[in-house]
Amino acid sequence: MAIRLYRSAVLAADGIVHGFPERTGGVSDGTYASLNLGKRWGDTPANVEENRRRLADAAGYAAQDLRMTRHVHGTSVWNIADPCPDDAEFDGMVSTVPGSVLGAFAADCVPILFVDPIARVIGAAHAGWRGTIGAPPPERTTETPGRSVATNVIAKMIGLGAKPEHIRIALGPSIGPCCFEVGPEVVEQFRAVLGDLTGLVVDGAHKQHLDLRVALRSIAERAGVPGEQIDSSPPCTRCEADRFFSYRRDGKGGVHMGFIGFAP
Repeated sequence: MAIRLYRSAVLAADGIVHGFPERTGGVSDGTYASLNLGKRWGDTPANVEENRRRLADAAGYAAQDLRMTRHVHGTSVWNIADPCPDDAEFDGMVSTVPGSVLGAFAADCVPILFVDPIARVIGAAHAGWRGTIGAPPPERTTETPGRSVATNVIAKMIGLGAKPEHIRIALGPSIGPCCFEVGPEVVEQFRAVLGDLTGLVVDGAHKQHLDLRVALRSIAERAGVPGEQIDSSPPCTRCEADRFFSYRRDGKGGVHMGFIGFAP
């Protein structure tokens, strides 16, 4: 099958390429079938490289221009114009470099793409529940609690000349409130950061569910991004097994990669 890209109308801008690939069109097999784009989860590296090459060809960017980092459910953001060691760990990236493409991995977590088409600044982020509200694991003491990775990307973009009122944001395919069951301690952390936000917590059959899309939309709006410039209604990865990988549904398996870049 061909590679299929889920795209957002809010990111449609001249000179910008972006997309959230579905799972078809690659060469991986088994639980990684078929367009697995991550190497850390056990797939054959040669298959992942071929999948990334096929995606670049289908999307219209040069494979060598893709920039990626190791995600750790944190909130740190890398400006790709700055030096980056091979073992660096960032859940967000920003760029003004012509030709660059930023990739954010996810398989239930939220891949987020950002652009200021006027200032020509792009960003990408991986947001699990910890990165969404800035709740780093205990071992990551360098990050500021309560500060979202999305907030940090927007701040870095502003530092590169972007304006909040010009920024456009798309949330990619990710686990929806229909499926994201959490414990009360997680709900308490979200309410501590966001307050009693309408739609944030949804009653489930056994436990409460969280809507990460509602949380991230609110966080972006609080940073000054207009609501009409935020696309926060992607498909649920756990619900659609034929289209998307899902860690919650399948356990070990493939991952997606939202991408955004400047057209060659």
